[in-house]
Amino acid sequence: MTSPSRKSVSQAIRQLKHHESKNGTRVFPLTLLCPDWTDPRNVGSAFRLADAAGLRELVLAGTTPRPPHPRIRKTARATESTVPYRYVTDSLAYLEEARRGGATILALEITDTSIPLFDYPLPAGEIVLVTGAEAAGVAPELLDRCDAAVHLPMYGKNTSMNVAVAAGAAVYLFLMKLQ
Repeated sequence: MTSPSRKSVSQAIRQLKHHESKNGTRVFPLTLLCPDWTDPRNVGSAFRLADAAGLRELVLAGTTPRPPHPRIRKTARATESTVPYRYVTDSLAYLEEARRGGATILALEITDTSIPLFDYPLPAGEIVLVTGAEAAGVAPELLDRCDAAVHLPMYGKNTSMNVAVAAGAAVYLFLMKLQ
């Protein structure tokens, strides 16, 4: 007897076309803050992530490239025209505003007190996930404004991931807990 998850050789798996896929529409209480990113392709990836994961908002801050930008548009595949986003010049002021609104502020960063995201108990309500700049990580002044730091466990020799990849992994771990 074969496992129900295994297909016989004669049964083909067919990829669905875009019009055949029925996505549910849902918005989660999660905002992604992208301060001082440098690569517009990472920004485009953040737009696609925000769209796919149903994020409440994407906040581009400081020197982060923003639409309209050809590299953002190419990577975002037009999601920059549908995802709720805003640009702020001052990340610290944005975090204070979010805190006054009741949000929990979490840094996605390995620190001396960070908790693996697998183990972090999600708080109720709005969450702002602060991501780091590509080369420098989360700036110390932003870390000082966070309620906690969470990290993705790293099992290889490297101690970091591309910011867009790390954000994607973290967001989907959050979604697993928010379901």
